[in-house]
Amino acid sequence: MAVGTQLWLLLWKNFTYRRRQRIQLAIELLWPLFLFVILISVRRSHPPFMQHECHFPNKALPSAGTLPWLQGIVCNMNNPCFRYPTPGEAPGTVGNFEGSM
Repeated sequence: MAVGTQLWLLLWKNFTYRRRQRIQLAIELLWPLFLFVILISVRRSHPPFMQHECHFPNKALPSAGTLPWLQGIVCNMNNPCFRYPTPGEAPGTVGNFEGSM
């Protein structure tokens, strides 16, 4: 048998099986449509807006030490967004945590 014929027979068998359980079939067909309608309504209620590019302050990773890592978490808790590059983004700069103590 060809692959197309096997696929068609498998889909027909699945549909015949599902047709016997009408409520489950209705839920399986309507659930994706319901989710799609929710996505469309959210997209229409909150249209996209233009925003400048965002530069976040760099934060120390746990490998830098416990104290710099915790200071980076606490000091940047609100996660500000800057319009221009921050000092840690300069080319060749690994980090600007020397004066963090």
